[in-house]
Amino acid sequence: STGVAWAVVADTPRYLSLSASITSYSGGAHGNMGFDTLVWDKDTNRALNPAEFFTSPAALEEAIGTQLCDLLQRERAVRRGQEPTGEGTFEDCVPLADTTLLLGSTNRRAFNRLGVLIGPYVAGPYAEGSYEFTIPVDAEVLETVREEYRPAFATRR
Repeated sequence: STGVAWAVVADTPRYLSLSASITSYSGGAHGNMGFDTLVWDKDTNRALNPAEFFTSPAALEEAIGTQLCDLLQRERAVRRGQEPTGEGTFEDCVPLADTTLLLGSTNRRAFNRLGVLIGPYVAGPYAEGSYEFTIPVDAEVLETVREEYRPAFATRR
């Protein structure tokens, strides 16, 4: 079986940001899950990948990678009841390329936060489930937004 459930992340004047939770089961001990995302441009009637809003994946990784890693390590410690040792499977930071990026808004006018979803088996064993983090758009993130999309973003205060 497979199921896909889409949800609105943000609805701004020009863009509709969506996320999907995908579940599947093909037998075995348990099913699996994952995520998808898209941003609908209401003016051009086309779907965009959130990564297209940024100058490069490397630039965005530079802007939020350390913060994402810190959030992940803290949450791992909570879920595991101990600090990560830095050794072994599921101890390293997760590259942004292995996550699902969401563009969010707290004010319905501009994207002012980023959502980062990490599915099972990416950052930890299946039993830990998925990880979800929200990172505010700050000046460093704003610098990585492509010029043509900057009007759609704002720093979060």
